[in-house]
Amino acid sequence: MANYMMVCTFTPDAQWDEVTAMVAEEQVAAKTLQDEGRLLGVRVSVKRDKVFLDVVAEDETEARATVGRLPMSRWWDLEAYEIASPV
Repeated sequence: MANYMMVCTFTPDAQWDEVTAMVAEEQVAAKTLQDEGRLLGVRVSVKRDKVFLDVVAEDETEARATVGRLPMSRWWDLEAYEIASPV
């Protein structure tokens, strides 16, 4: 298993009223992924319209699929970076 930092940038067409309305649903989905050991951390930069997800997966395809299970992912452009623990 590898760790991936998934950088999720809100698309210009994000519907902010819908985004706000689904925060509770997003939190439940994120908790489920954490309980499964697939999601280690979530950080949000409101100023930059970005979400940073620390995901555990076999490969980038699986990491992207994990992020796809989050309801807000429909409004995200994704970048995936495999990361290593500090030496």
